[in-house]
Amino acid sequence: MQVHSKVNLKIIKMKKTFVSILALFAIAGLIWAGAANKDCPYSGKAINAEKSAKIGLCCNNCAGKATKALAAGGKSAKAFLKKVKADNKGGDTVNKGCPFSGKAVKATVSVGFCCGNCLGKFSGAKQ
Repeated sequence: MQVHSKVNLKIIKMKKTFVSILALFAIAGLIWAGAANKDCPYSGKAINAEKSAKIGLCCNNCAGKATKALAAGGKSAKAFLKKVKADNKGGDTVNKGCPFSGKAVKATVSVGFCCGNCLGKFSGAKQ
């Protein structure tokens, strides 16, 4: 009887591990697939793929939080964008430090906008 219990526990553990791995791939897919959002955080219109900015984050955990906030849109996206300090004008990202932890940038998430004016509202420069 105990042999069956151990086998069942191993199967349950394997299923949990598999689900966790799938969740990580889903988050990674959102991060690498382009913009994390479908609608502009300022106007609510569909994004223009050419009008985007990269936001720097310290780790994949923070990248997942950012992706979730941006994908939710509306107030959630705007609240997240307010945390991002656009202080890295010459760099690959608009910010120098992670908006959640303040640590150095090691991961990025792209946020899309509908037009140059909305991108300018975020980055501080008209595009």
